[in-house]
Amino acid sequence: MRGMKETALARQCPVAPPAKSSVQARTLHRACLIVGGAEALAQRLELPATLLERWLRGEAPPPEHVFHQAVEIVLLHAAGTGQAN
Repeated sequence: MRGMKETALARQCPVAPPAKSSVQARTLHRACLIVGGAEALAQRLELPATLLERWLRGEAPPPEHVFHQAVEIVLLHAAGTGQAN
């Protein structure tokens, strides 16, 4: 069951192709998986989902403050301390 849920979630989080897979895009992707999809991450970051999806696909780099918010989500998840503010 867990594998099915992870696969469905991965479909909700676009992945940058290898040629465009930057640290920023990979971090946003990981944050997307953690919070439950691109729509949830866009709401969390208070930005349009279409813009976030461009960054997830590596079409453009996100602003530094967005990248830092994604890093915080990933680090807090890894530390097991819960969700970022």
